Amino acid sequence: MEDICIVGGGAAGMTMAIVAKRENPACRIVLVEKNDKLGKKLYATGNGRCNVGNTRGPGIQPVLAFFDSISLMTYEEEEGRLYPRSQQAASVVEALEREMKQLGIRWIPNREVLDVAGSPDSFTIKLADGSTIQSRLLGISTGGKAAPQFGTTGEGFRMARNLGHTVNRLAPVLMPVTCEGDFRDVKGVRLQGKASLWKDGSLVAKESGEVQFTEDGLSGICIFDLTRFLKLEPGENQEEGFRRYRITIDCLPEMNYESLVDYLKKRINSLEELAGTWILHSMVPAKLIPLIFSKAGLSDKMDIPILEFKDRELDALAAFLKELPFTITGGKGWRTAQATAGGVPLEELDPETMESLKVPGLYLAGEITDSDQPCGGYNLQMAWIQGMKAGKAMGSFLNNSK
Repeated sequence: MEDICIVGGGAAGMTMAIVAKRENPACRIVLVEKNDKLGKKLYATGNGRCNVGNTRGPGIQPVLAFFDSISLMTYEEEEGRLYPRSQQAASVVEALEREMKQLGIRWIPNREVLDVAGSPDSFTIKLADGSTIQSRLLGISTGGKAAPQFGTTGEGFRMARNLGHTVNRLAPVLMPVTCEGDFRDVKGVRLQGKASLWKDGSLVAKESGEVQFTEDGLSGICIFDLTRFLKLEPGENQEEGFRRYRITIDCLPEMNYESLVDYLKKRINSLEELAGTWILHSMVPAKLIPLIFSKAGLSDKMDIPILEFKDRELDALAAFLKELPFTITGGKGWRTAQATAGGVPLEELDPETMESLKVPGLYLAGEITDSDQPCGGYNLQMAWIQGMKAGKAMGSFLNNSK
């Protein structure tokens, strides 16, 4: 009989194990991971650098203290993003593994969990090789369904349901979107601006930052963050549901509409006989200019002399520079998503211990919970925090039940 069995060896699971063992050095802990190595998804985060947290997020001090306790040096980049000083994701996994070894925590790689079952005083964990593990306490930290190429295929949600938990509707978030139209001529273009998400004409959310144009739509951190607000109704057709949303891009957020119109009018005198597209020269990336003219219904004005532009045409260009519209046709799906929306509701867990309010002795942490966060290290920060809470609670329970 194990004291603690943890299913899932990612950020939350390894943290849970370390903190539980520190809280109760005598407890027997086994961590089961279906991949051939721990922290497989961590290696890919932050483009291989691993954005481990954000100094602007809640609970950063305990997270920093935990990093220090495992001898993981971090440094801060713009907007509060934290990375290992080595700029290598491997440094994070190695620090966690080293600490687990020093504490005597046992882990089993390459072992898939088929199912879990609970009784009044223990849990039975059924493995794919036919063996079972009996444990007094159970932690589930299997991640979500985002990036299944790293083994996160959502089996933890099935385990949670089988134990009596609700699982809120799952959706991929922090991903590129596909949009209506032809993007071949603007593929690869990057623009600093402000993106707004609208549903049925009503504003849903705004984000600022770099927008990237792909072969079939939009990407970039601010677009990723907006995808957290794409909500399809139960039973709603996907394509029809997505088409209720559109994204508008403010290409020049530092100028209001009136100032922009005045600026374009002043340009007429200095550019005079040049072709129409020159009126937007240096204001936006060159490849984007034909798209803006097209959206504004002014494609036929691209080659006429700028002196021939009328006020209504300048007004239209200014309007579309401030709100360049794109109808969403879909998201790029689980493989490109960085996080999972939905999961076990936080209302079904004790917020201080992450223990289930439905199943005593069960603890959930990380992406399996319905607690997705924006880009910038916030999702990993949530995983560390929840893992620490669960680990401390598990160790304390075992201390008090001797």
